[in-house]
Parts: sequence; structure tokens; C-alpha cells
Amino acid sequence: MRHHALASIVAVALLLVPAGAATKDDLLAADKAFSDLSVAKGPHAAFLTFMTDDVRLYDGTHPPLLGKKAVEEYYANVERNDPTYPNVRLEWTPLEAEASPDGMLGWTRGTWIWSQKKPDGTSAKATGYYVTGWRRQPDGSYKFDFDIGGADPH
Repeated sequence: MRHHALASIVAVALLLVPAGAATKDDLLAADKAFSDLSVAKGPHAAFLTFMTDDVRLYDGTHPPLLGKKAVEEYYANVERNDPTYPNVRLEWTPLEAEASPDGMLGWTRGTWIWSQKKPDGTSAKATGYYVTGWRRQPDGSYKFDFDIGGADPH
């Protein structure tokens, strides 16, 4: 009797989780791929690739950027006015994730390291933390719809 009850509970539980629902591992993998692209192609390219059109971007150094178009304009301005931008490296390590029961939404949390070689040959470095909100796309991939970061004290 116990075997049948346990089998029934497992069957019901499996029915409650939609097929293909996100797992924490799926979100951690998406965030890791996002960081890997930042290292390979630069942070702006990575952010633009992984963000939704209605993104909310909060990095603490300016008012929130609302929408991908605003982010594109902001990044273009930075790249136009900062000749050292190509020497920027931003990478992060996702430490924790959580997904909604239906797999449509989730978040990741982790730490980041920013470094930049200056024209005089010296380096600058900063570290911090972030929370990124993810939304499942129609093709099953994940893009982020908000990102909030803060810097560690110097």
C-alpha cells in the first residue's frame, strides 16, 4: 500500500511541474554563458545579446536604463567617448539561482570582477555583487529583463 501511495504522490508531483520547466541549473548555465560572452566579446556585446527589449538595467552609476534602445544609446556613447573601453574586462560568477514553478521566470545572484588597463599601463579593478532576473523566451532560451549590481567598498 505504501508503494502505491508513494507512486501516486510522485506521479502527481510530476504533473504539477510543466515539461521543460526551468531548473536552477538552467538559470546558472544561462548566467555563466552570459559571463563567458562578456569575457570573449566585451561586456556591452554580452549585455545586448542577453537582454530583453524591455530590460531594466541598474548599475548604480547613473539613473536606471529602461529598455534595450536606451541601453544601446548609452553603450554607444560610452564607446565613443572612452578610448579605453576596449581594455575593459567584466566577468562574474553566478552563486545562486531560483526558478518559478512554471519555469518562465527566475533569478541569479553572484559576484563580479571588473578590470581595465589604463593607457599608462597601470590597471584598475573593482568587485561587486549582482542580481539578474531572467525570463524564458519562446524558443526556450533565457534572456534577462532586469539586472541590478553594486560595488564592494574600496
